Amino acid sequence: MKTTVVGAYPKISDDHQDLRRALHRVDRGELDEAGLDAVLDESTVWAMSEMVDAGIDVVNDGQIRWDDLLAPFAKTWRNCERGPLERFYDNNTYFRQPIISGAIETDGKTLVRDYTFAERHRGGATAKASICGPLTFATLVAEDRHYRSLEDRVLAVADALAAELAGLKAAGATLVDVEEPALAAHPELIDLEREAFARLAKAAVPLAFYPYFFPIDHLMEALNALPISVLGVDVRSREASASALDRLGAFSRTVAVGIVDARNTALETPRELADMIGRAIGQVPSDRLWFSPTTSLEYLPHDVAVRKLSALVSAARATKGVPA
Repeated sequence: MKTTVVGAYPKISDDHQDLRRALHRVDRGELDEAGLDAVLDESTVWAMSEMVDAGIDVVNDGQIRWDDLLAPFAKTWRNCERGPLERFYDNNTYFRQPIISGAIETDGKTLVRDYTFAERHRGGATAKASICGPLTFATLVAEDRHYRSLEDRVLAVADALAAELAGLKAAGATLVDVEEPALAAHPELIDLEREAFARLAKAAVPLAFYPYFFPIDHLMEALNALPISVLGVDVRSREASASALDRLGAFSRTVAVGIVDARNTALETPRELADMIGRAIGQVPSDRLWFSPTTSLEYLPHDVAVRKLSALVSAARATKGVPA
């Protein structure tokens, strides 16, 4: 069994205010782009070191440079820009909706620099990369002046993301998370998701798929058709989410079970985590089980996020008989 994280890590803490101060200096014209880049790098190292120190086996770069899940792509893809602010699903956070003015194009290098930086600072952990899912990007577009249908837009986004995956693979990435809350929110789009993933698969890099926020127990068998190596299952976000714990065996590959609620400040008890781990082990062999937060820890205050990671690692190690 392994532990991992999903999405963004808190960018600041009570003791680590460097990024907040740097952004204020940028607003006042006191810090240039190179200076801000240096602070973003320092903050990335800080976030990654906290994950490694907590004992997480597979880490990401904390997405410190990401303004939101869609931003890296909306900022850099040709004929695409960031538009109006909108609430991100039912969270108390906002993102900028993309605006598409023509055919989406990319050189596939959007995330290469960030991944190679993370690889150099992963400590004793394994580093993974992340992308936004094609359905999530396409369904959250504010305005599309080019593609004639949602299907056309989703597949165009998938082609662009496939190019990003190819770039990450060339940079050495051995696992890439695909964060796709849109499928959990719109399970009726599963057939379109299959078409999109057929295009992502052309990059030939292992994918971990995270359709968080909403229950997916009714999709477990259908998700076997996706060319993915790891399925992330959020079993905490909704009252019905936990029912997926009893359906994990329907998926035939590795499952990363989100047992720590990344949108609730209440700390899970050791017994609560042990019970969920026990139910998961009853469905999936331990060599195909990972455990994680449900989604981005950035939804939590930093101190709570740290305590949640500690609880997660302690519960996983206790199950394996390793001292916490």
